[in-house]
Amino acid sequence: MRYQLSPWLPSKRLALQWAAAVLAPLSFAGVAHAQSLGAIEQRLRQVEQKVGLLETGGSARGAASAASDQPVSIDALMQLDRRLAALERALSGLISAQEQDHRALVIGMAQVQTIKGDTEARLDAVERQAAAPAPPPASIPQPVAPAAQPLSADDRFEQAMLYAERQDWPRAELAFDSFVAAWPSDPRASEARFQLARAFQGQGKHAQAAQLFLELYEKAPNAPFIIDDLFALGQALTDMGPANSAQACDVYAEIETTHGAALTLEQRSQLLDRRLALKCPG
Repeated sequence: MRYQLSPWLPSKRLALQWAAAVLAPLSFAGVAHAQSLGAIEQRLRQVEQKVGLLETGGSARGAASAASDQPVSIDALMQLDRRLAALERALSGLISAQEQDHRALVIGMAQVQTIKGDTEARLDAVERQAAAPAPPPASIPQPVAPAAQPLSADDRFEQAMLYAERQDWPRAELAFDSFVAAWPSDPRASEARFQLARAFQGQGKHAQAAQLFLELYEKAPNAPFIIDDLFALGQALTDMGPANSAQACDVYAEIETTHGAALTLEQRSQLLDRRLALKCPG
């Protein structure tokens, strides 16, 4: 019986060569690992030489099989297998150690970056504090800013109208409300109330706006802005919901009956569109 070389020997040799190539770039993690890897590579070369001798011997015995029947030593092959298995375990251990070292290095670098960022933030805070001007001594009297002069009625009204033109409704509400409270007898008080109602409408306060528009129509029915006031009242009622549609139609009917002759073409078109949208009778 002739014994042939096992076919797994070349594949294991290739696996060991690949493992040695992978481990070579990782040798920077420590001198001890590099020395172990060098010893393993030396042993690997010795094993490869023996494997080559066995393969050469096996081929020669195959060619001269007719002249000689000397069997290959099974013990030698088993010993070689054990040595290869030991080398594989050693390589696996080195790979695991290198991976642990790499993870530790990554964690260490992250901690260094965190410490660096914290230190830089503290330095920036110290620099800003150092650059801030020192407060003046308590003994030096500080100049007192002159008290702001209150706005006149004209200034307050112009300021409020500027807010309304910009549709800055919160500021317009405050400005017109303060004007009406400070100068209730001013000739512009009715117009200020009308603009205040518009400010309510612009902020979605439809009920407050409708109430103020209605009061203006009852108290100043001949004001120059009264048609705009009625249109705004109808729109505020419409915005309050379908339950107020009938009241809005009554307002538009009042516009047609009382002020129909004074309407412009644009106002007539607007009135028709609104009545059709609400399906007002007539």
